Amino acid sequence: MLSKNYDVILDTLPENERRLEILFRQAGDGFLQVEYGREQRAFLLDSFRMLTVNNTILGKKSQGLIETVPGLRTNLFHFDPEKISVRELIKKIKEVELSVADVNDIELDSRLISLPIAFEDSETKKSVEKYVKEVRPGAPNVINGYNLEYIALCNGVSVDEVKKMVLGTEWYNSGGGFWPGGGFFWPMDPRCAIVVPKYNPPRTWTPEGTVGIGGPCIFTYTTPTGGGYQLFGRTIPVFQFKQKHPLFKNSPFLYKPADRIKFHEVSEEEILYIYKHVHEETDYVYEIRDGKISVREWLKFFNSDEVQKGIKELKKKQEEGTRKAPRL
Repeated sequence: MLSKNYDVILDTLPENERRLEILFRQAGDGFLQVEYGREQRAFLLDSFRMLTVNNTILGKKSQGLIETVPGLRTNLFHFDPEKISVRELIKKIKEVELSVADVNDIELDSRLISLPIAFEDSETKKSVEKYVKEVRPGAPNVINGYNLEYIALCNGVSVDEVKKMVLGTEWYNSGGGFWPGGGFFWPMDPRCAIVVPKYNPPRTWTPEGTVGIGGPCIFTYTTPTGGGYQLFGRTIPVFQFKQKHPLFKNSPFLYKPADRIKFHEVSEEEILYIYKHVHEETDYVYEIRDGKISVREWLKFFNSDEVQKGIKELKKKQEEGTRKAPRL
């Protein structure tokens, strides 16, 4: 029987001027969750720091550390307790944390992946139609057979403005998503930070490559599956289980933490052509460029008067949109 005083928080590092409080949570015999701050918040600065620490720890190749699973403001450490104790692991993480003197000096390796997208494609529309027919007839988030108008309504903007925001920024991958090969993508430009509630209840089917948004984060569906994000289009394969295409030879997953994706609009015909040349012909060439994220430069951009003004204007529109949009 567990003691009444049992606490999953094994240790902490106090907050200081450079970072939030860090919580070390027991997550099973072979797992440790490291969390930044006690409040739910979404700020890229937390991820920049966390991934810097993550990469340093992985580079040390500590015995007993199996893998890590970064998120936006958490990191899950999978370890072998017969080779390293949780206390030893916490000590190693603390040492690296304390060595990160100033987040402004961080530079992260970050690939830029160019992804084509077809808005309101027919395959994704079929999944929305299936939802209305079999799960929730009259679903308020389905307007004219799709979710784009609902996304626009929630944010107090037009459908064209939603598309411009999707296309108008790079989307940063904070880490692995809820489905194999997925990623949680956040806008580098906060003026493009559209926000929507998720489906209620979720869908039973979503096509491979569908792009949707839930809360403030974009997800690209790696395989046909269920799902709850509001859908607005379809992109090309980002996962290949059979690993036939050269890009997927070493891993079935396209994304890595700290990747950025940049969407550009194409026709649905082009998307279908690329699917054939990824999964069948295996000769499609993905556009991927190596790069870096300079935290100092990003903060300079984020804190500029123009961007801060745009954030306030968008939040005002979203407040009005939230009042008008039907509840799910």
